[in-house]
Amino acid sequence: MEQRISMTTLVVDDIAEARRFFEAGLGWQVNAAPSPDVVFFQVIGGVLALYSKAALAEEIGRDVTDARTGAITLAWNARTAADVDTMFHEALAAGAKAVKHPEKAFWGGYSSYVEIPGGHLLEIAHNPFWTIEPDGAVTLPTA
Repeated sequence: MEQRISMTTLVVDDIAEARRFFEAGLGWQVNAAPSPDVVFFQVIGGVLALYSKAALAEEIGRDVTDARTGAITLAWNARTAADVDTMFHEALAAGAKAVKHPEKAFWGGYSSYVEIPGGHLLEIAHNPFWTIEPDGAVTLPTA
C-alpha cells in the first residue's frame, strides 16, 4: 500500500451545519454532494468528506450513535504565526468554538484549536520547521 491517505471523513449529526461551516463560513467549495447525507471537498492531496451518522450506520450495518469524537484532529497549517491569529478568528466567526487560543507551542511553533460543527477538533497552527508550498501542500523536512 502506498504511504498516503486519500480521504478523511468527518462523521457528523448535522450535515447542513457542518457544510455551512466549511462552505459559507470558511469559503471552501463543495465539489460533490451526491446525497443529503454526504458532501465532498477537494483538498490538496485528497478529499475531505462530511457524512451523517445515520447514513454511516446504515452503510456499515452497525450503530454509531454513541461514537465519540476527539481521537483524531484535523490541522490547517499557516505560512505565518499572524495567519494563525487571522484564521482562528475566521473559524470562530464561521461558527467554531474556541478550545485553545493561539499561543507559542512547546514544540517551537504557534498553535490553536477550535471545535468545528460535529464536535471535531481543528488545529490552526504555524510550524516553522515545515514548508508550505505555493499550492498549499506541506513538505516535511527529511529525517
